[in-house]
Amino acid sequence: MASIQLKIYSAALKTRTNVNVFLPSLLPDQNGATKRKHDFTTYYETHKDFPVLYLLHGTFGDEGDWQRFTRIEDYARNHNLAVVMPYGENSFYRDTDAGKDYETYITQELPQVIQWMFPGSKKREDTFIGGLSMGGTGAVRLGLAHPEIYGYTIGLSAVTDPIENWIDKEEFTVWSHAFVNSEHGQGSADDLYDLADKAMKSEKVRTKLYLAVGTGDFLYEGNCKYHEYLEKIGYEHVFSTGEGIHNFDFWDPQIRKAIHEWLPLQSAGRVAGL
Repeated sequence: MASIQLKIYSAALKTRTNVNVFLPSLLPDQNGATKRKHDFTTYYETHKDFPVLYLLHGTFGDEGDWQRFTRIEDYARNHNLAVVMPYGENSFYRDTDAGKDYETYITQELPQVIQWMFPGSKKREDTFIGGLSMGGTGAVRLGLAHPEIYGYTIGLSAVTDPIENWIDKEEFTVWSHAFVNSEHGQGSADDLYDLADKAMKSEKVRTKLYLAVGTGDFLYEGNCKYHEYLEKIGYEHVFSTGEGIHNFDFWDPQIRKAIHEWLPLQSAGRVAGL
């Protein structure tokens, strides 16, 4: 995999921001180190339009979290999957009155940047979004709100309860700037129940959902309730749970499972190279 660090100016955020990217690249076969013939032309002529997974980090995280704390590079390499990991502050990936429009950035501006720079697929069935904790919440919300963009959505330890249930809690202060002067109650753009319900009533395509949470996670009960609601309204989804808490020991095997077993990807063959 090619590992690329971008520093770009975002019009939606009105500032420079960082993005980490893993891009499928040439790999040697078992005898690659001893071959004198270099077959790189065939690879670069035929390997284009990679499926793309946008991965969102959690609170207090950054664009390097997935790279540091999981084996996402290995999982992506095995399936010729491009991975885009943007920086999202503690924004919940929302458009805000504070002037940084993260939803617009993630769903509109960043995909255009990636498609302009790299050979990523533009098809919705090849475009995925996922995240953990705050990023899981953002991924599920954006996936449900923009099914024309994301064919598949992965939410690990997402906050599925209504945001208004968290407003008065002391720990909510780290996100309060993202919700200033905005509607966030029942029926709002942050209501994952309402978004799923509207998706079921709409004639538009729906994103497929993969939800996962550990049994020891403080968000476990809320995720179970959301899973039950999705089952009640008939929304297609996978609900994966098991021993674990709110940390990467649970999230790493879950993102591996989602990529290897759930996303519509083919295993990558090794190509003769340098």
